[in-house]
Amino acid sequence: MKEISEMELFVKVVEEGSFSSTARYFGVTPSSISKQVSQLETHLCVRLFQRTTRKQKLTEAGEIYYQHAKRIIEDILTAKLAVSQLSNSPSGNLHITAEVDFALAFIEPLLPDFLQLYPDINIRITMSAGLADIFDGGIDLAIRMGHLEDSSMIARKLMTSHSVICASPQYLKQFGIPQRPDELAQHNCISFKTQSGEITWNFDDSGDIKCIPIKCRTNVNSLTFLRNLAMANTGIVMIPSWMISEQLKLGQLVPILKSFPMLPRSTPIHAVYAHNRHLAPKVRVFVDFMVDRLGLK
Repeated sequence: MKEISEMELFVKVVEEGSFSSTARYFGVTPSSISKQVSQLETHLCVRLFQRTTRKQKLTEAGEIYYQHAKRIIEDILTAKLAVSQLSNSPSGNLHITAEVDFALAFIEPLLPDFLQLYPDINIRITMSAGLADIFDGGIDLAIRMGHLEDSSMIARKLMTSHSVICASPQYLKQFGIPQRPDELAQHNCISFKTQSGEITWNFDDSGDIKCIPIKCRTNVNSLTFLRNLAMANTGIVMIPSWMISEQLKLGQLVPILKSFPMLPRSTPIHAVYAHNRHLAPKVRVFVDFMVDRLGLK
């Protein structure tokens, strides 16, 4: 068991990137971490890190050992989780990260029912509009919008999002209704934006792709903020339909350019988690619950 503990410590040092960060995680001194790593190197008869005054870098032997150690630790965790399912009901702390607007629109109204169904699960939700490392800080599950690139993760589709171009009736009465995508250049557009760079809205024009550059006086990274600006007669927005379903029903916002579908036509929303967490009952029941309640909208 000592060797497993040494592996876990070593893997944590690699993932944290420094002895000091690892020391803070375990609540010990950096010198204690350094000493344990040195003992592991002595035990293995190889140098695992190339140390400098500012940081440490894995040696070739360290990289090989890290890959094997990480896999062994994941296999041990998977084995524990598999056995726990035979006798244990879902329990423990479940750390979820989701974009703010999705969390408020879907997780918040469903959470009371989930907590009532699973009284032994404690929920922590971290809301963010960014795409930081979703498993940093012990995160069990992430809700992410868009197509996924990391094939090392397990993803389960929760729903599909469709974008709508819309504005308030007052704005359209004052400035007119654009009939073609290129007429957007004559309007004040408001964009959802999380990164720098040019903004383009892409349309399907009878099979031809129209990439329309959008000049925006206002860019925001909150869909709620975007929706509220549109309702305040500020301009034209592109926004997910689920974010404005009530406003469309009430006529507070009006869809435009309906003959020119947005591209991509749909955006998937997934629950994403690491391979070593896919057997955890607390993760499994939450994902099943969300899939059931959202019904792949």
